[in-house]
Amino acid sequence: MTWLASQLARDEQRGGVSRRTREGEQVIVMRRPLTSAQAYARFGMLMGLLPPAAIFFRMFGGRMGAGLHSSSNPFPVWLLLCLAMNVTCCVVGCAMGAALFRQVDVEVSNFERRSWAATLFASLLLAFAWAVVTGAAGGALFFGFGALFGAACAVPVALLGFSAFTSLHRLLARGGMIEASQLWPLAFGVPAVIAALILSPFVVPY
Repeated sequence: MTWLASQLARDEQRGGVSRRTREGEQVIVMRRPLTSAQAYARFGMLMGLLPPAAIFFRMFGGRMGAGLHSSSNPFPVWLLLCLAMNVTCCVVGCAMGAALFRQVDVEVSNFERRSWAATLFASLLLAFAWAVVTGAAGGALFFGFGALFGAACAVPVALLGFSAFTSLHRLLARGGMIEASQLWPLAFGVPAVIAALILSPFVVPY
């Protein structure tokens, strides 16, 4: 508050208010501000939850359903395996979302404040690294060799999701912070749309 008051006084003397000062004012009035690292962690968590769940359902849904109705196999092993992979993707995705954002933000020097081309390029780098680590971690539970398959499935999903999220986050964030009430619809909405596309027979035929 002291810094903001002094900054406002200096800007008034110079006859204007800087962008940094305006963003500082907007951050102060936020009820539940979240840092960009926290925002990417939550987005990474939901990206590790919803699209993989849709992929698992498309791949094993019929088998899991048959197992649930089988008297000889009351608890299908496939269901347990898919749940374990989904939980792993969710947890790793959350951790990697925050860690990779910090790394890329340092390497590309505050990439959400640079040109749109630089922002999108950095988001693709972040998405690729996130997909390789998260997809491989979840897929590794499928007898080890699933790590390669998991990463391959995660890359296109992450490239689409992170580029969309980064663009929208850049528009909504102020001073490196975003209101929680704005983040959650965004962090949930992008993975939910991707999951719906995966489940849609018009995009991926059955």
